Amino acid sequence: MTAMTTFPLAEPCPSFSYLQAAGDRELAELSQVHAEAFGVLYGRYSRQIYRMVYHRLRDQADAEDVTAEVFVKALRAIDGYRPARAPFWGWLHRIAANAVIDHVRARRPTVSLAVVADAADASTDVEASVIGRSEAMRAWVAVARLCPTQRTAVTLRLAHDLPIAEIARRMDRSEGAVKQLINRGLGAVRLRLAEEQKREQALERPRGDVQLIG
Repeated sequence: MTAMTTFPLAEPCPSFSYLQAAGDRELAELSQVHAEAFGVLYGRYSRQIYRMVYHRLRDQADAEDVTAEVFVKALRAIDGYRPARAPFWGWLHRIAANAVIDHVRARRPTVSLAVVADAADASTDVEASVIGRSEAMRAWVAVARLCPTQRTAVTLRLAHDLPIAEIARRMDRSEGAVKQLINRGLGAVRLRLAEEQKREQALERPRGDVQLIG
């Protein structure tokens, strides 16, 4: 078994143009510590995953939720991805198929599992903007914008579910310092998401008639 490359935490994330040109295998390796790399994989495959999920569920809201869940699960499990066993798309497809089955069992236990039968979808037209509304992935975009130390601490905690002690060991910092990085990072993420929500609400609010003051 070929182990995936472990990138030093101190290494800066490659440029966006480099990530865009990188192959899936390299992006999967970089995603272990750089949220930006996983964001490129998300942009590369989110629409295809949504098509597949929607084809099985036939419900836009459910398909959006499951698609977001697929990528969260993929990011959490990225350390275990083995390129020698399957291409990234195949690995992601398997996660999506299992997520659909779990969703059907949890939400609609009386529905036949025939809905999750594997079938190619060549007709469903899905706008990329639908995928972009995923709250889970918005949060990861916000994580990607944190400073390097906060981004690393938050990614290792949330995406890889590592204990504070292990994160401290990997980052060569005290546990107290790691907790502070995570708390500050999550605070910045919450603030950014709240600001985005306010901007969206302002744009959606009816303007009404403009009154001139004479």
